[in-house]
Amino acid sequence: MLREFFVNEYPKFLFKQFGLIHDIFIFIAIIGFVLVYINRNKISKMPRPKSNKILKICAIILLINMIIYTFGNLYYGSFKIENHLPFHLCFIANYMFIFGILLNKESLLKYTIFLCFIGPIPAILWPDLVSTIDNFDFWQYVLSHHFFLSVSLFSYYALGYKVEFKDYIKTFILTNFLMLIMYPFNLAFHTNYIFSTKIPDNVMVLYPWLKYFPPMLTLEVTGLAISGAVYYFLIKKRNKELNN
Repeated sequence: MLREFFVNEYPKFLFKQFGLIHDIFIFIAIIGFVLVYINRNKISKMPRPKSNKILKICAIILLINMIIYTFGNLYYGSFKIENHLPFHLCFIANYMFIFGILLNKESLLKYTIFLCFIGPIPAILWPDLVSTIDNFDFWQYVLSHHFFLSVSLFSYYALGYKVEFKDYIKTFILTNFLMLIMYPFNLAFHTNYIFSTKIPDNVMVLYPWLKYFPPMLTLEVTGLAISGAVYYFLIKKRNKELNN
């Protein structure tokens, strides 16, 4: 039974784009974001030892999630180089956040406040999944996207680290650097990490006109739009609130 949870040879609860289960978890992600945002001032006034403890627990949960995802699939023989290496943008962002919290590296968190939106939002809306609640991959996906987004936003308000426009630029440079690294890797090993080689098939079915644009251009525009909105509507607004 546990093996099937990882291997998923006989899926029962198949994933359906914008089906009931998908919609429920989109709603959960929205609720998590809204709850953190509307309570941002309460979160920022929380005693630092308490917020640090909460964040370290959350970071450990994310780390355990990634470890189980990797070694669980290795143990049951379902590990695939095309899917399970920690080279997707969301996985990279998760590890950056984990080490940023556990090692008190604020510089890493200034990247993850953007990356927790750039990667998870498209993944939450258009996940490339086969099944849902009967497969560990689905729960790993929920923790590394839905949970990660809310926890990263919580850290921004709880720790009060200042994010500036230069951090937005640095994040843009970092994501482009990662795509440039992964592009030759994808070509060499026939993988598609960070989707720098091609846009996922499930997205192309919904938006076939994307075939007229290079994958990296689509990623650039999407990333710039999401991170720009994060900077303008969340970070810039927060900086004004703190300066008043």
